[in-house]
Amino acid sequence: MAKKVSGRIYSSGKKGIYYLRYQLEGRDKRLRLLDISGKPITSKVDAQAAANRILARINETNKAEQLRILKNDIQDAEEAAELAELDMRNAAASIDKGWTLFMTCPSRLKSCKRYSAGEIPKDSTVDVYHGYFTRFASWMKEHYPEIYQLSGVTPEIAETFKTELQKNLAPGTVNKYRTFLIAFFDALNNDGKIFIRRNPFATLERMDEETNSRRELSVAELQKIIESADGDLKLLLQVGTFTGLRLGDCCTLLWGEIDLTRGIIRRKPRKTSRKTGAVVTLGIPSQLFQALNAVPKSEQTGYLLPRFAELYLAPHGTGKVTRIIQQHFKMCGIELYAPGTGAKFHYEGKKKVYDESRRAVLQVGFHSLRHTWISLHAMHGTPQAVIQQAAGHANPAMTEHYTHVSDDAARVAAHALEIPQLGCETLTTSALEREKLCQIAATWDIGKVRLLLNFAEQLKP
Repeated sequence: MAKKVSGRIYSSGKKGIYYLRYQLEGRDKRLRLLDISGKPITSKVDAQAAANRILARINETNKAEQLRILKNDIQDAEEAAELAELDMRNAAASIDKGWTLFMTCPSRLKSCKRYSAGEIPKDSTVDVYHGYFTRFASWMKEHYPEIYQLSGVTPEIAETFKTELQKNLAPGTVNKYRTFLIAFFDALNNDGKIFIRRNPFATLERMDEETNSRRELSVAELQKIIESADGDLKLLLQVGTFTGLRLGDCCTLLWGEIDLTRGIIRRKPRKTSRKTGAVVTLGIPSQLFQALNAVPKSEQTGYLLPRFAELYLAPHGTGKVTRIIQQHFKMCGIELYAPGTGAKFHYEGKKKVYDESRRAVLQVGFHSLRHTWISLHAMHGTPQAVIQQAAGHANPAMTEHYTHVSDDAARVAAHALEIPQLGCETLTTSALEREKLCQIAATWDIGKVRLLLNFAEQLKP
């Protein structure tokens, strides 16, 4: 007959969960005590009763049966304990705490790893993601107030949210929401913040995206928007037209990145520099050279466009600068939006009307200058590798096309942007160099100039 099994109960942990310690086959065993619902027992009386029942069952059977029953009990206890732990984990992961939990996940999106939940730069990718989640959380609170846990979000709820987004957002933007929320729930689940068997947003199908509505500008339109502008706005538009740089790079371009002597601009694009660290090399067309050279030497320090740099770098600065540019385009008679679309706020006579269902499909903006710049290069036969390097594209699939672009290649490529209609004489590379030489010589005393001229005469064939 098998030796009678005995044991004792004890509590452990902050919550005082009870365990049963006993010996079987000469080995110490420990078992967490659970009630019939599978929750840990925290009462000494209940714990002792549960322990007595387990010990009685063990001692009522023979050795083989003891082992079988014990194995089943332990397995059931482990499964119940695991489920209870998962339930407690899900209960702690409320929708309100979702963003904070996500920002503590090691497997969160790369663009979010540089920041904490409370340190999110404005107009950053992380800020956009935070906006996506905030909109989702607010929508859940409004439409499903009874669901306060992230684990309670179902594929049906996700589909309903997608349908809501489709009412006033472009398909591409809806897809961005989907992509982020998939990554959001995956990160929380993979890092043990929540337990879900299926990501509710993973079942959503991507929407077919509309073709890019952004159009290029004609030479006549370029001429109009540049010639009708004044001061630093005119220079901003000229930089965008003749370099293809994005708005942020144009606004924050430094004089230290401009080499008028060599006729090139070297710049790390703001959008792609964190990914590739690549510096783009751009030739300076004659029209832009003359505009830059006209800036007084005393002002050729710091930012090229101080006012726009300050505006752009301020909170919500992108929108502030964009509005200035859009107002100028509208003043020039250029329609900004695709036919049948426009801003949600519009006027019917003198009455200002808000139409939530109306979606703005922008077809002309500052970025159109970049589209036009690339198209002009392509039409004039600029090699693809030169265009990609100058545009600062960061797509890894295009890396094989990247080659080192020399200063000469960048200057030659700039000739694709010589537009006589814009009212500037076309200067060759040699002409640019001669002009710069004259400027340098003007600062020398007459003795140095005579020496240079004598040396030049000796070089003649």
